[in-house]
Amino acid sequence: MNHAFVDGSYSDSGEYAGVGGWGIVLLLPGQPPRRIQGRAVGAAAGVNGAEDNNATELRAVLEALRHAPEGEALTVYSDNTSTLNSIRRGSLSVSQDELAALIRREAAERGTELRLHRASRERRHMRAAHDLANEARRDQTGREPAPVHAEALIVQAPWRASATITLRRQGEKVTLELPLDPAAPLPSTAQALLGAVALAQPGETLLVRRASALARAIWEKPQRALEGVARTAVQAGRHSVEERGITVLFES
Repeated sequence: MNHAFVDGSYSDSGEYAGVGGWGIVLLLPGQPPRRIQGRAVGAAAGVNGAEDNNATELRAVLEALRHAPEGEALTVYSDNTSTLNSIRRGSLSVSQDELAALIRREAAERGTELRLHRASRERRHMRAAHDLANEARRDQTGREPAPVHAEALIVQAPWRASATITLRRQGEKVTLELPLDPAAPLPSTAQALLGAVALAQPGETLLVRRASALARAIWEKPQRALEGVARTAVQAGRHSVEERGITVLFES
């Protein structure tokens, strides 16, 4: 599944009066997050311009659509309810309605099913999109350092009470045997996944290879799949990842 976290920024006074910016964090399976941003100056510039914050928010959605693969569904997250409603049902604002209609039309032409969700500004990728939009508005683009990436390969056999995890990052390769407890309430494949994720460094994008479908489902939605101490363990692992600014991706 493809996901895009989008945000817009606009100022109608001060040094950047009439200038807008938009930011996107695009997540595609098996790839590091892509951070995309741009400026929008003046309402007279059509789709490339900005007349208010809603215009920059919609522009971010449009650019996310254009950067996502054609023919695949795209889930868009925004903290702006007006933006989402404009795309779903139209808007009383003529310019906003026209831009929302353009988004719907391009989605249809690209064969992209748009799935729209409201997300809190406090989510890590939403904060990143917000920062990208503000940087673009202030013409401060290109300052974000390149992310650090690593891969973790999980090799696990059902008859063994351990999993082999091989971690690779630039200039480093580490292989370790992770003991597993088959009697624990948390399935052994999820234990192996937690062990692999724990090897990531702060701010790193970690691509996990050969994680089982069960382990991935547990990681993504522990509240649905687990109870008690097993759920607590996975939630603690996810919280640690978020606190350390780590992005976990799975090989598709």
